[in-house]
Amino acid sequence: MTQQVALITGASRGIGRQVAQYFAEQGYSLILLARDENLLNAVAASLPVKAGQQVQIIATDLCAANEVERKVNTALAAFPQLNVLVNAAGIFRPGSSQATLGDFSAMLDTNVAAVHHLCQLCIPALARSKQGRIFNLSSVSGVQAFGGIAGYAASKHALVGYSLSLGRELASQGIKVTVLCPDVVDTEMAQGSGLAAHEMLETADICRAIDFIMSLSPAAMVEQLTIGRMRK
Repeated sequence: MTQQVALITGASRGIGRQVAQYFAEQGYSLILLARDENLLNAVAASLPVKAGQQVQIIATDLCAANEVERKVNTALAAFPQLNVLVNAAGIFRPGSSQATLGDFSAMLDTNVAAVHHLCQLCIPALARSKQGRIFNLSSVSGVQAFGGIAGYAASKHALVGYSLSLGRELASQGIKVTVLCPDVVDTEMAQGSGLAAHEMLETADICRAIDFIMSLSPAAMVEQLTIGRMRK
């Protein structure tokens, strides 16, 4: 049986790190991408990999398009196919009418354009798996309105629309695209939320969602999944 492979961005911390742990436990070989090489090495060393599983790391800024293309293509060339792409990397900057143009542009570049670039690079390898999966991490902010975060909301709304459209296009190649829209997740990004840990989603909830979606029959397609949180 051909070794299954997952490429995960934002894999050095938070949701991406938890997703890497999940796919390692499922027996996948991994390509882990994030900016910090030391953190990536620490994650790779901590994973419960067994004989036959490979772990490659790619330390780069997702917005450095030429470097990303070179390094991702090199990593993908080591495998006959790619089974799963998880775009978990993202950035948050507050602000609506007062958001700086730099912050606004940075969120669109990282949260949307860089995701598009990764999808473009990975689609040929995903198609070779015959049952490829793309999971894009958006946010509840991509489907609901919240004050004070217009730039972030714009990027996450864009990612929802992009993912839904991409899924319709790639279905003919056997690639399923799901955009996940969780409420506040207990990660470093959520430190300014004012919520206690028990009031936030767990990073493992994202893995449970992925596991559920992948457990469905071949005919089933979950285009979008919003994961809310209890409000009392």
